[in-house]
Amino acid sequence: MASKLGRSIIKPQRPIRPKGQVKCDVHKQNEVVFLCQDCKMLICTKCSITLHKEHINSFLEISDIKTRHNQILQDFVNETENVNIPKLNQEIISSRTKMTSCKPMYDKLRKNIIDNNEKCKLELDKITEDYITLCDKMEVAAMDLIQTHITDLESRLKTLRELSSEYKQTLQTGTGVLVYDSASEIQEIDLGISPTPNIDMAQFTPGMDRLSHLKQALGNLKLTTDHLQAGSPTSGHSEQRPVVRPKQSTEAGQASTGEVRYKLRDRPTVMSQFPSPGYITSICPTSDGRAWLCNYVTNTVNLINNQVQVIQTVRHSSDIWDISVDPTTGRLWFCCWGDKTICEVSTSHKPVTRFTTDDDPDSLCVTREGRVVVGTRGRQVYKVWVYTVDGQVLHTDIVEGGVQSISQCGVTGNIAVVVYRKRIIVYNSTLQPLVNYQGEGIQARGEGIQIWGSVTPEQFDPRTVVYDSKGNIVIADQTRNTIELISGAGKYIKTLHTNKERQGPVGIQKGDVLWSNLELDTGEWVLKLLKYYSD
Repeated sequence: MASKLGRSIIKPQRPIRPKGQVKCDVHKQNEVVFLCQDCKMLICTKCSITLHKEHINSFLEISDIKTRHNQILQDFVNETENVNIPKLNQEIISSRTKMTSCKPMYDKLRKNIIDNNEKCKLELDKITEDYITLCDKMEVAAMDLIQTHITDLESRLKTLRELSSEYKQTLQTGTGVLVYDSASEIQEIDLGISPTPNIDMAQFTPGMDRLSHLKQALGNLKLTTDHLQAGSPTSGHSEQRPVVRPKQSTEAGQASTGEVRYKLRDRPTVMSQFPSPGYITSICPTSDGRAWLCNYVTNTVNLINNQVQVIQTVRHSSDIWDISVDPTTGRLWFCCWGDKTICEVSTSHKPVTRFTTDDDPDSLCVTREGRVVVGTRGRQVYKVWVYTVDGQVLHTDIVEGGVQSISQCGVTGNIAVVVYRKRIIVYNSTLQPLVNYQGEGIQARGEGIQIWGSVTPEQFDPRTVVYDSKGNIVIADQTRNTIELISGAGKYIKTLHTNKERQGPVGIQKGDVLWSNLELDTGEWVLKLLKYYSD
């Protein structure tokens, strides 16, 4: 029996005999007369000399234990009626009172946000107006400068034409003195043409970190707890569960998601393709169409565009094992296996160590709530951790292998991790497991479209996992060289792509553009940008 209300008070077990049934479940013609304490079962006399004869020393007659169990029931009734029910009633009254203050409080909060938003808009409009006025003035100045230059050129052109005509006449009829004087005059003429004036007197550079600056201007909205994150329907008492009667069977761990309508293309469309700049182990696309690329045996990370031009390079003193882009600030984070550090790249493009881990970090993901999810390996122990940005441990869970990849769902807030060459586990934000996926539903294929049958757990070899905007999960399988699509609840949807050669990591860009690193038949590694949803 349980000790406290609000917790699960009865451990679910397979029902042997219906509650209150006096007949034996095995020998249905006999009534139960003993309690087998070893098995915690009520049994009949025939059971006592057959199925349970080895437990005879643990038998108690039902009539002997009735008084003691009556007391247990009476204690429960007394505590329930005198303590627990009044407490629950009082808590309900308190919660209803608090609910009445909820709307006014959040109305005021919304008004403050909207008012400050309007102030920001007015100030931004004023800055824009000042910039436009300056542009107008610079345009007038540039036009005047060019017009003066054109007038000077036209005057010089007119003079040259007149001199040319005059000197032609001199050549035909002029005296020696006139020819001499004209030739002397030519030596004094400046025939050079002045260059066009530079009118690039103003330049506008768009802000590269607009979102964080705008949030700073608008103000900070602090959430004191995690219980209102997307996908979490619980109240602030996160450990409290409803008191329920145990059922015959329940299907736990199903992620509840709303209906999302989308249409898949027959096969992904290649938006672009370009050579891969070296070996890649992680891809993190940015919101502006570029991507950070990581190779875990080096101490550098490169930001490239879709022309394979390196826009920025970040270097560190230790090998960079995995990378993640903060979905709120757009800043790059990475973990270093060698010195056990978790780092953020500051606005000055320099890595700053935010905290260290006790075990070696293999992978990480920065969530939209400002949490850092890290997969680590210790001495024969592998764990998933949820940290604050300054390294405080919030949650942890032990897994059966190294964590190769981590991704957060933008729809539910759930977290998917790849456990090395075994499975994908989907957690909620507090690392309570919801889904354990091992390739169920995927069809194994041979040459062409020949189907061999369903993929077994031994054949499933995920390397990278990323969520798309629909809440579905894209998986790169490194043994079967495929890209799979499953739902957030762990249901197989479709094999998006099968590669003849090796399949590398994948990443998702805004708009569900899939960056895929793969090997061609020629042995060349490339990056392909794919679209698999129909717009």
